[in-house]
Amino acid sequence: MFRRILALAMIVIFPLALAGCMTESGYYSPEQSAGAGALGGAVTGAALGAIIGAATGAPATGAIIGAASGALLGGVGGYLYAEHANSEISSSQAAAQSYNYDPSQGNLVKIDRVSANPPVAHPGQQVNLEMNYTILTPDNAPTSVTLVREVRYGGQLIGQPYQNVVTNGNGGFTDAVNYALPNGAASGSYTVTCRVTSSYGSDQRDAYFSVQ
Repeated sequence: MFRRILALAMIVIFPLALAGCMTESGYYSPEQSAGAGALGGAVTGAALGAIIGAATGAPATGAIIGAASGALLGGVGGYLYAEHANSEISSSQAAAQSYNYDPSQGNLVKIDRVSANPPVAHPGQQVNLEMNYTILTPDNAPTSVTLVREVRYGGQLIGQPYQNVVTNGNGGFTDAVNYALPNGAASGSYTVTCRVTSSYGSDQRDAYFSVQ
């Protein structure tokens, strides 16, 4: 019975906790996420504790569980992606010229450059993850591509991968997203795996930054 109550409470409250970190534009705000995550976690934890305490007749138990869950929910918002932007930087003709591309070669899906700036960051700071890529196809048709970033520390994936789908014509494009480090981010070297995948092919390159 207790497990059923706990599961129901989490289903009701968890989306509210995440919604509290969302700005009016629909993006997560790295500047607000640390405070909002902690505050949202505390408020959500208190609400969860009240539900459990009332349902079980043990307010003290509910308060303890609420405090623990509040800390957990506040931590979920630690590593956040925000302010995604994708734009064209070269036309299909310019991109084809750059690669000496001929339609008889088939499809070309290529990551030209990746970067993480600043290369040396501090806990609580944003790191801009940028990727320049080129798509060229014989029929010059609009192409749907999936753009992925995976951040690893010590070989372990940190948080959830960032994934976004965009549709572009042929040409060169730049895609950037900000990655917000939590105040407690561990010092050391981080690897950012950048990937472009589509029905026409895929490519992958790594970028690096460190936290001090």
